Amino acid sequence: MRYLPFFILLVFLGCNPIPKKDKHPDVPQLIELLKDESKFRKVTDMTSLSSLVFLNDDRILLKPNNSNSPVKIIDVNKNIVFEKIYDWEQPFYIDKQGNLYLNGKKFFYPDYKKQENFKTVVITDSLRRKSEELRELNDSLQMKVLNRYELEMLQPYGLKPCPYTIVNTERCDVFKVINQTLVVRQTDLFKSELDIPKTEIPKFDDDVLIGWRNGKLPSPDYLAYYELKKQRFKCDDMIMPKIITLKDKPYLFASGLGLYQILF
Repeated sequence: MRYLPFFILLVFLGCNPIPKKDKHPDVPQLIELLKDESKFRKVTDMTSLSSLVFLNDDRILLKPNNSNSPVKIIDVNKNIVFEKIYDWEQPFYIDKQGNLYLNGKKFFYPDYKKQENFKTVVITDSLRRKSEELRELNDSLQMKVLNRYELEMLQPYGLKPCPYTIVNTERCDVFKVINQTLVVRQTDLFKSELDIPKTEIPKFDDDVLIGWRNGKLPSPDYLAYYELKKQRFKCDDMIMPKIITLKDKPYLFASGLGLYQILF
């Protein structure tokens, strides 16, 4: 009964909350189709990875999902161009030229063999350390000193203190090189200025609701139907496969499945 208002709202909005059968049971699932080596060549799946980032020269950065695994840059033939364990407590940045900034160093594009120490400032970390130094002061005096410290810290980078708010925080986010310093003022410590454009794969039929996922609130489970070069397949609508061109060849990319060269 606790979900009754939610379903009533769906009906009121014109949605049909009743699951239906798969409209194309004979069409293969994408995850099964990718196993066909006559149609796809796997470059990488997403095992132990959180994301792929597509860089200059058709290279792919493999970002791990745990701090024990190295970040890697590979080419489409799986040759490793760069590999290093990085400190997850420090920022990781890729600029528009393809240079890497991690572990307090700058690694220079294209082969990343040249490196140099690079100053990094994480605003929240600096403020937290300063606050710990001032913990013996009363709250009023501590805030006064902390505010002055923040003003002085931001001034060399042309920044001003950000209002304390829980909404519209993106207007206060900073993650870029300013005056030969990597300056970070946001929660996420990873940012890339590079990512090759991807194109949508056309669908041959409308998505169909096949069920509901359990959770604090039920979420709809849709099946999506795609057609790629006369090859039809289906998958969860949240997979959202796309086409990306690397070395003048087409590849299928899906954030949850990985990167596969299209052979047909």
